[in-house]
Amino acid sequence: MKHNLRNIPFFRDLSDGVLDAISRRLQREHYHKGAVIFSEDEPGDCMYLIETGQVKIVSEKGGIERIYSYLGPGNFFGEMALLTGDRRSATVRVVIDAELLVLRKHDFEDLLQQHPSIALLMSRELSRRLGRTQQMPAEREEFNIVAALGTATPTLARYIAQVTGEEVYILDLGGLANTTLDRQMLARTRVHFVTGDDITEPEALAERLGQLVEQYYWVLIAITPYETPLSIKAAELADVVVQIGGREPGWVKTIASKAFWGVEVEDKAIRRLARRITQRIVGIALSSGNARGMAHIGVFKVLEEEGVPIDVIAGTSAGAVFGAMYAAGRSVEEMTDFAVNVQRQYNFLTGFRYWDVRLMPRSGLIKGEMVLNYLRKWVMDKTFDQLEIPLYIVATDLISGEEIVFDRGPVAEAVRASMSVIGIFEPAHVAGRFLIDGGSVNPVPTQLLADKGVSIILASNVIPSLEDRLHRRELKREGKLPNVVGIVMGAMEIMESEIIKSRMGPVDVLIQPDIARYGTLEYDKVYELIQRGEEAAREQIPAIRQRLAPHPRKPLRE
Repeated sequence: MKHNLRNIPFFRDLSDGVLDAISRRLQREHYHKGAVIFSEDEPGDCMYLIETGQVKIVSEKGGIERIYSYLGPGNFFGEMALLTGDRRSATVRVVIDAELLVLRKHDFEDLLQQHPSIALLMSRELSRRLGRTQQMPAEREEFNIVAALGTATPTLARYIAQVTGEEVYILDLGGLANTTLDRQMLARTRVHFVTGDDITEPEALAERLGQLVEQYYWVLIAITPYETPLSIKAAELADVVVQIGGREPGWVKTIASKAFWGVEVEDKAIRRLARRITQRIVGIALSSGNARGMAHIGVFKVLEEEGVPIDVIAGTSAGAVFGAMYAAGRSVEEMTDFAVNVQRQYNFLTGFRYWDVRLMPRSGLIKGEMVLNYLRKWVMDKTFDQLEIPLYIVATDLISGEEIVFDRGPVAEAVRASMSVIGIFEPAHVAGRFLIDGGSVNPVPTQLLADKGVSIILASNVIPSLEDRLHRRELKREGKLPNVVGIVMGAMEIMESEIIKSRMGPVDVLIQPDIARYGTLEYDKVYELIQRGEEAAREQIPAIRQRLAPHPRKPLRE
């Protein structure tokens, strides 16, 4: 045991006599993944040294898990309660099967009296930890240990290295046995590969993983699709099990402790999987805005040209229309054709013969059935689970005022509900609710993206502020009272611009096209609006690239 202590940095400089004294007092305990070592607010009477494995330090007050840190071999924890007599300040849960060395309170006190050098060493370590804790924010749940099925596992590893700027380690437990690998290419892309032929027992795998995550952080375990003691143990220890192509083995989902994610063997899908694993998912929120929403097309065009990935879309009203088409697989050119067609046929002012107008309106001028059928065509009558990009659409419950988020069912029905401007469209009747324009509660749904776990949030906002509206008034000076549709749209726009001030959630990069000079019903300005979207998006490309750039945790080894 003294030899093991010498390998722990904290004890490295102690004399042999002190290490012998500590070794005699330590007791070894084994904990499996998921076990709780101790819980927050419990009394503490011992501290722990990590010999192998990994634990995470969390707070669970209020039912929300806040992760403070992950600790691996060579670290210790639980010492504060031992020193101060206070209750435990956090919960400690095992992430990788762990061998822990336990030091009880009475043994600890005896050691401090006999060997004061231990107290000095501990005070320095506590000071270092305190400084680090004050500087570092709480961490998110991690997915750095991945059990992977499929011969495209090396491709996934390369994309993880590319996204993070960090080294990735592939431990092959037979999953790549019949795959020809270009090891030189992998090495050039910061991917290390080794077979696990020397690992014959499940417990040896846990010990190896504990060492690897301290050295490399990102570890992919290539496992076989059939059950073996090692593949089962790898699935148990992994933060997530992923399958790239092929049929899902029946045993995997029952073993995977956190999640099972499957993707096709397509470059775009594997890249998105890499961003999901590394928690660098990119989402864009598209605001409401009626005709001005056509500027969103220009935003999509520039993001495509610049290679900016879009993994999730959230949209309200006009943002829901163009977000749904893009998520369904429509090209920028097709979306432009749609906008031109709307300008020609479905303009509120010039295209009334294309609307199912109620001659005796009760809850809206337009029934909306023709619009719904038209939307079905443009989203190819898809349901949410058939979309190429995950999509969330916001509407408002007319009766309760609740925000309603669509993420399942027919997409066209959700878009129809989200764009139902009160007084113009009849409320959409969906699942017993009467739904109106989502801009009434959430005009720019960035908080929705944050709630769904999106880590890099872009927003395209085409709702002018009240200050912009005053500027537009100076530009136009027509002195004409708008028609009833213009009045309703203008009132909605004023309300939305005020809602944004209090409801807009976190945003990493805000794209704000210069569209205040255009009215909500100026459908004939399609190409100008798209151009304004392009200009605003291109201006923000440097900021987007900076946010997407790799940020390695530590310098790469030479």
